[in-house]
Parts: sequence; structure tokens; C-alpha cells
Amino acid sequence: MSPIGKFTLKALIWLPLCFGAWYFLSILFVLPVAAALDGLMSWAFPDLVRAIKPDGNAVSITTQLTALQADLGAAVKGDLVFTVNPLIYGYCVPFYTALVLAAPGHDSKTLGYWIIGMLILFLVQLFGLAAEITKVLAFNINDEARERLGFSALGYEGLALVYQFGYLILPAVSPVLIWISQFRHQLPQLIHPVTTTRF
Repeated sequence: MSPIGKFTLKALIWLPLCFGAWYFLSILFVLPVAAALDGLMSWAFPDLVRAIKPDGNAVSITTQLTALQADLGAAVKGDLVFTVNPLIYGYCVPFYTALVLAAPGHDSKTLGYWIIGMLILFLVQLFGLAAEITKVLAFNINDEARERLGFSALGYEGLALVYQFGYLILPAVSPVLIWISQFRHQLPQLIHPVTTTRF
């Protein structure tokens, strides 16, 4: 089997194992994500976001917006809460880990690469989640939220693009780009040599 074939087979073997471990440990992965989001979003939108906390393997956002409690007919401040799912931004973690484990040769440098990659992917998840939370506040809550955001028409268009970029592109592309940049010196070993015959 060619080197690239061996690498592909190893990656396919590691991929479900990494996904399974990541999914069952996702409740732990959410803890640092929620803590970082709490500080970031509370600082960026102090008039909108009161607190962000882990909720199982999801993230719960408590807003500063007023909500109407139907049974009492009174406006209760701070009860408007919604959740987002970090897992849709975190699948890049097991994907990248499988690529690292499938790479030929392992040493302390490989572990260092993996740690750096995980830190970058943590930022990718934060970016995607922050964009989704902002998108929910801008488009899915009420006019009060939009007024407090105060974005221009162009700003809302930009937010929609940022959300799509953080949701559709970054989680899928980042693991591959990080791996290629870190293991580029091993790429020639993975490419099966092609011999040419001259006549």
C-alpha cells in the first residue's frame, strides 16, 4: 500500500474513535468555551448579555432583555434565555486529532503541534459561537435587541456573512489547513513517487 493509502486508512480508523471520545467528553469541552464566551460577550454587549453558562453539552445565554410573563402580565427583566449548540463548531477537534494521529512518526514535536492546533481550534469555536449568539440577538429575538445592538444595515449584512463563515467554512477547513502547515515537511513522504519513462 502506498504511503498516502496507509495515511488515509489510519485516519479513517482514528476518526470514529476520536469522534466518539470527543462526543462523550463534550460536557467537559463546553466548560472552558462557556467561560471564555461569558467574558467576551458580556464585555462586547454589556446591555444585552448578562451571563453565559454551560448547560450540559450546550451553552445557555441569559440576556438583559425584558420578557413578558404571561400568567402575571408583568415584564420581568433578565428572564429571556436561549441556548446554542457548541458541538456544531467543535467537530473540527476530533477531525484534527485523527489527522495528527494518522501522521507518520510521533514525538514530542507532534504533541506540541497538537496542543497548538487545539488552541487555534478553540478560537475557531469561540468565533463561530460568538457570531451565532450575535446573530440570534440581531435576528431572532425582538426589536429591543436590535435597537441595543445598533448595527447599521450594512452591519447586519456583515454579521450574516460572518455567521456563515464561522458556521460553514472555518470548522471544516481549519483542521486541514492547520495540519498541512504543521506537517508540510512530511507531505513528500505521503505522496507516492511517480516514475516517468522517457522514449
